[in-house]
Amino acid sequence: MIPKLKKIIKEEIRKILHEVEAASELYKIQGLLVTNTNLKTQSQVFSDIRSITGVTTISAKEYNPREPRPDRAYNILTVKIDPYPYLQKGEFDKEDIAKIIEKINQIQGVRKFKAIPELVDVGV
Repeated sequence: MIPKLKKIIKEEIRKILHEVEAASELYKIQGLLVTNTNLKTQSQVFSDIRSITGVTTISAKEYNPREPRPDRAYNILTVKIDPYPYLQKGEFDKEDIAKIIEKINQIQGVRKFKAIPELVDVGV
């Protein structure tokens, strides 16, 4: 009984250490964000993005497209993600990042968020 208990404890400790190690890494997505300012203000859209599970911070830098529309805001968006909430349910991988990008695109007021693939950092 005691050797079995020791084995279980060791396995649990390894799991916890693995989760802590993985959770200490942040992930970063960078992409182009176009918002419709008639539906929501930019600050409201940013707040909605921050409310997505795992998103810790966002930063935005304006950019000017070739043919801007007056009812649109254009930004280069950097989203930092903490994988810890996802690790509670299993692993954190590219599929989870794709889901976060999808959730950003589903926010009212977001016309399009297109992640720049080479700027998706796994483990910042």
